[in-house]
Amino acid sequence: MEKLEKIREIDDEIFECLQEYFPKVKDCNFKKDFPVSFVLILSFDTSANFIKTGILDCAETDNLYGAKILFRSLIEHYLRFKYIFFNWTKTKSDETSEKYFIFSFANDEINSVKAEISKMQLYNPLYKFDSWDDLLKKYSKSEIEKQSVNYTYKNIIKFLIKEMNKPDESQIPFLGNIITEYSKLSSYVHGSILATNETMEFSVESKRMTEIIRISSLATQMSASIKLFSLIMLLQNDREKFTESYLKIDALIKKIPPAGASLQLVPFIKH
Repeated sequence: MEKLEKIREIDDEIFECLQEYFPKVKDCNFKKDFPVSFVLILSFDTSANFIKTGILDCAETDNLYGAKILFRSLIEHYLRFKYIFFNWTKTKSDETSEKYFIFSFANDEINSVKAEISKMQLYNPLYKFDSWDDLLKKYSKSEIEKQSVNYTYKNIIKFLIKEMNKPDESQIPFLGNIITEYSKLSSYVHGSILATNETMEFSVESKRMTEIIRISSLATQMSASIKLFSLIMLLQNDREKFTESYLKIDALIKKIPPAGASLQLVPFIKH
């Protein structure tokens, strides 16, 4: 458990660093210039931190199954954040963030209505919902669904590979591995046989602990790197306010015990 304790210690140091710079965030220039991007990066930072904390709590109670369910969610949060980050660095505007905000919310509304329709059809198989135009004032259902496809994890990965510097191929294996990792983790979310079989394999304590450390390390790296890249965005307009915090978190990430060869985050967060 020594490595897990080390991960916790570094995570605590990262949180202390957050406490130092966060009071400055509310009055930063980035918030004034890019209000939608600002809301999104804070939202992803907060939610990813909650998920990471849940994973570390699971790790400390030997709950590998729960950690894997949470890790799948963290991967998606991390990729969505990177989508916002890369697009903002390209345009230095709120354009992509606004689209993401509008269409993601609208798609959530569509999915909620679809769920209600499915519930009604349990009682009345002939029930139909014909009021999409009334519900969706600005965009059609097809427009929303078409735009929302951009935010699936596979399409975000394709976008990231395309946008990254081509000479730096060291980053691509992580993105490739994350596709298979995400797919395998879905078996834990949905209770399929793969999860059952892996759980039996992880009944061997040494294997289980190695996997717990791997996921704990990656979760801490992902959560911390969201903070790191958020600070990159913030310091564009307030270099003096945030540079020191950026350097501290950058150094702390490098101290996190490695996750192992199968899925390692550090090459992907070079800057």
